Amino acid sequence: MKPSQIKAQIKKLAKEFDLKYNPEWFNFMWITTRQEILTEYIGDCPDPIYMKYGKTPNERIKNIDKFVNSKDFKSCLKRVGGQVTSRKEWKKELKWFKKIEDISLRNELLKLHYQIKKKLDKTEHLALLTKTKIIKWKKWMMTHCLRHEWIHILLDKNKVQFQEINKKYWPYDEGINEYLGCYLDGTLSKLEKFRDKETYPMEHKNWVYAIKLRELLKEKKTPKERKKALFDLIRMLGK
Repeated sequence: MKPSQIKAQIKKLAKEFDLKYNPEWFNFMWITTRQEILTEYIGDCPDPIYMKYGKTPNERIKNIDKFVNSKDFKSCLKRVGGQVTSRKEWKKELKWFKKIEDISLRNELLKLHYQIKKKLDKTEHLALLTKTKIIKWKKWMMTHCLRHEWIHILLDKNKVQFQEINKKYWPYDEGINEYLGCYLDGTLSKLEKFRDKETYPMEHKNWVYAIKLRELLKEKKTPKERKKALFDLIRMLGK
């Protein structure tokens, strides 16, 4: 699927949920799997593997050599995936990267960081996708994964941000994303199937929360009703 086709899907979502949309919000950049894992690790990604080495960026930086030399890191290098970065996050991450004691690793990540900054000069948010030579994986990256990250950007630009209330609400951000992807694909009736098929705890929880969002939104028939339900939930969680 071409990026232009994915943008058309994102535009449709915006219309269906009464959200603002601008095609210039959406861009992406390829990075290596190593770069993807290290940038995720240093941030506040709640992946259980990363949490073993620290719950905060500072704790993870302190233990980064231990992580890079671990079996966990080798296991993570077999993954493909994506994430979203932004100008705001770039500034925070720059401070974190500069704290890495290993000079070679620090310079490696700072070089990547300045490459990302060049892209962020033209857009506020940027999707980062892992490079892969495996055709079926690249196809998945250019359909499901890119769309997933761009849905995050759409939601962020419209202030549908559960983690802004509290970091513990990250499953809602992932759950609404998976819900919206299935909304586009017409597969909302299969959420339980997707949940039961997923064995990785973090990904499993995404589907659990997608089901919660489906229940919240199932009686909402208009874009304005859907949007109101989401913001009512955000307000309720913020109390």
